[in-house]
Amino acid sequence: SPLCSIIMWIGSAVGIVIRFLLYVAGVSELLVEHLELNSPMTSHIRLKEGLFLLESGTSPYAGDTCHVPPLLLLLLQPLNRMSDTAYFAFLVAVDLSVALLLRQLAVSYRSAKRRAGRSWEEASLKLPKIDTDSDAKAPPQLSIPDDSGIEEVISPAFVGLFYLLNPLTVASCLALSLQNVQHLAVTGAVCAAACGKGGMAAVGVACSFYVCPLTTVALLLPCAALAYSQRAASQGKQEVDGYTYVRSKDTKVVDLGFLVYLLGFTVAVVCLFACLMGASAAAMGGELQFLQASFISPISLRDLTPNTGLFWYMFMEIFDRYNSLFIFAFHGQILFYAVPLHLRLGRHTPVGPFIACGAALGIITMFKPYPTASDYALMLSAMLVQSELIRESETHFAFLLSGLLFGLSMFPTMDAVWLGRNAGNANYLYNMTLVVNVFGCLTLSEWTKAGLRLRRRQHHAAFCRQVILGIVDEVAQDPAAAKERSEACIS
Repeated sequence: SPLCSIIMWIGSAVGIVIRFLLYVAGVSELLVEHLELNSPMTSHIRLKEGLFLLESGTSPYAGDTCHVPPLLLLLLQPLNRMSDTAYFAFLVAVDLSVALLLRQLAVSYRSAKRRAGRSWEEASLKLPKIDTDSDAKAPPQLSIPDDSGIEEVISPAFVGLFYLLNPLTVASCLALSLQNVQHLAVTGAVCAAACGKGGMAAVGVACSFYVCPLTTVALLLPCAALAYSQRAASQGKQEVDGYTYVRSKDTKVVDLGFLVYLLGFTVAVVCLFACLMGASAAAMGGELQFLQASFISPISLRDLTPNTGLFWYMFMEIFDRYNSLFIFAFHGQILFYAVPLHLRLGRHTPVGPFIACGAALGIITMFKPYPTASDYALMLSAMLVQSELIRESETHFAFLLSGLLFGLSMFPTMDAVWLGRNAGNANYLYNMTLVVNVFGCLTLSEWTKAGLRLRRRQHHAAFCRQVILGIVDEVAQDPAAAKERSEACIS
């Protein structure tokens, strides 16, 4: 709506002004070395060193300090020749782009909800509450809560501004972290799929592979399913009737047309990624040191700088001979989430693919080797797109979110105790890391379970509707026979 667009642009202007005011005040100098805001992959200090080596004619990957992919490094090289304000303005523009993409994703989801019809809206409603305070002689009164308010509050503009004005996102931008470039790639892939543009979605997934190796493989199946369903809806091939009951064994578990589409989508992503790698090799003059620094090193966990993830402490403690086993276990588990999510949620159009993509963004956040605090801001923003799932989770979601925010807020304190004052050890920081990841995983699990409950409730409601309408039709056609049958059943 026009009002939503106006609110979005006003909020965007506020977010930009806040960032520049804090930058002028010198906040960036205080945050640039914070471990929860920067990682070896996105650190501004490492980026500057890589750009310095590049301009001096030396390979930026010679010292195993810079891990930025070559094409992104070359893109940022002109900004390095300007003032630091130009680089900061680039980061602000990226944040604004991510916020606008999240808003567009929310708009696409609302269109999908309208296609799902009243059956999904009714499944999203809470069960009626019995009013026990009324007179005992009077029949119990049912009060259905008015849940329409949350739809007005969590509008598409709210989703975008939640990311743009989130303190975690603002702090990450002021820390000059490149993490929001990864957010732009993954959000662009999901948003393109939500618009039914499979080719652009494949480009987005390939770019996400390029800037965030391996972990973003969790997006491959959900994005393909979302693009396939949205394309079918735009062509009028997708008929949605949530009131019609279909037995589970009568539905197709795997759609042959989708398998062909998924195969083509995967081939397109692989070819695009190969083009990016070829362009990187050409940009580096045929030297392949960037493969080790930008792709192999993040996957093999060569740099164990502390961060908000689980990997760094585990790989500090294990013996070297078990290193390959743990790398395979930590990275390989990501491959096991996509198919169950698709079978339980993603294949149930039109809203299921959106929920599967939101869950995939959460999985990437929880299991990437070098996460930062802003990743959790993106995960929560993606969860807000499906506001009915948060309403279904209710108090559990609020409690788990409070634990997640507590862990993130205590992370700088534990960092200062261990590395600043030398009054503790690595366990202080890792305890907060466990708090962040445990509550983050439980928050994501509760949100996903809410989607499963709504889907199951919709299925059960369709079954009950079919049974009741069948009985009504039978009584209307032959009341006497229906009465005899009911008396026979009672006797």
